[in-house]
Amino acid sequence: MTGEVATIAAAAIAATGALVGVFSGIIVGRRQVTDQASVEHGQWLRGQRQEYTVFLAAWDAGIWEFGELIREPYDLIHAAEIYEGDGFEEMQKHLYEKSFLTWQSMQRPLERVQLLGPASVDEACTSLAAAADALETAVRVSSGTPEWPDYSAIGDAHDLAQGAREQFLKASRQAMRTPPHPGR
Repeated sequence: MTGEVATIAAAAIAATGALVGVFSGIIVGRRQVTDQASVEHGQWLRGQRQEYTVFLAAWDAGIWEFGELIREPYDLIHAAEIYEGDGFEEMQKHLYEKSFLTWQSMQRPLERVQLLGPASVDEACTSLAAAADALETAVRVSSGTPEWPDYSAIGDAHDLAQGAREQFLKASRQAMRTPPHPGR
């Protein structure tokens, strides 16, 4: 019987060793996945920060350009007062072209950020796009007439743009502070 007991004991020791090996392999593998996820998340964060920073610079420059569009055409208005009609037409054409180009300069970086996600940032980008569209429209309201600029429409659009920017900052901070979750 001692030979049988020795065989059973050896089998039990081998089985225990195999189980310990499997469990330690699982633990080590899980740790590697967690480490890999942390490294990849860090790389993703650097990329996100860079994209968000590029976008915010383009957004702020666009908001500034919309403001410049309101300040800039006073020479055109003065010309309209002197020449009756031609200056207003030139002012309107100028505002339409410049406001379109300003919105386009903001739209490309906005689309890049939208492609990156997550959903909360996408929603914030949708609000930013609506705000930029409202600014473009507000700058154009009453253009080509002596009633331009419509400061009420411009003020409302600017407030909308500021609120959308704050919403974007909140969503982007939350997205960048969310840790990775391996297995999801």
